[in-house]
Amino acid sequence: MIFLIVWLVLIGYAAFLAPGEDPDPVFSKILSGQWDDIDPLVFAVFNSLGLFPLVFLTILLLHDRQRWPAWPFALLSLGIGAFSLLPYFAFGDRPAKNRTKVRTPRWLMRFLSSRFWLILLMLMWAGNLLTLLQGFSPEAYRKAFFASSLVSVMTVDWFVLWGLSVYAVNRYCPEAKAKGLAWIPILGPVLVMWVNKKKSS
Repeated sequence: MIFLIVWLVLIGYAAFLAPGEDPDPVFSKILSGQWDDIDPLVFAVFNSLGLFPLVFLTILLLHDRQRWPAWPFALLSLGIGAFSLLPYFAFGDRPAKNRTKVRTPRWLMRFLSSRFWLILLMLMWAGNLLTLLQGFSPEAYRKAFFASSLVSVMTVDWFVLWGLSVYAVNRYCPEAKAKGLAWIPILGPVLVMWVNKKKSS
């Protein structure tokens, strides 16, 4: 029920409450390739919305035995973030009758659980974090939040994805060690998978 409420609130915020100017100043800069004119913190948050879905893709596909297949929602999250994941957690994340095996093909499961993939996710996280070394301004982010509906919606989306990632780790990896690491945005769930892979190897 909570996921449905959050989903409806998120849609309502994006449609009716998100502040912003017309045309959207940040979105227009992204489309025109003027990335140097975007504050590094805004850019890092924008990029992280592409990294969060990769984490969800990994967790959900490694445990895809629920009532609804997880892969369509995980793939859609690459484009619309929590807007696609919340319906899955609200309605599809239920035990499926007579299903004990994971839907995901074995070759894909081996890849998603491999050290190569987990290290790649860590490197992408680190690369995005290095964006902030260019120098960022909280004040510039605040101004962008109120001037750009894209920034305001993606900020709220970021926090929802963060909460969902912590939930997903606890939901699908209840016996995992070091689950407290999941609170580190993006990197944390990857570290949990890494630590438990090493323990099980």
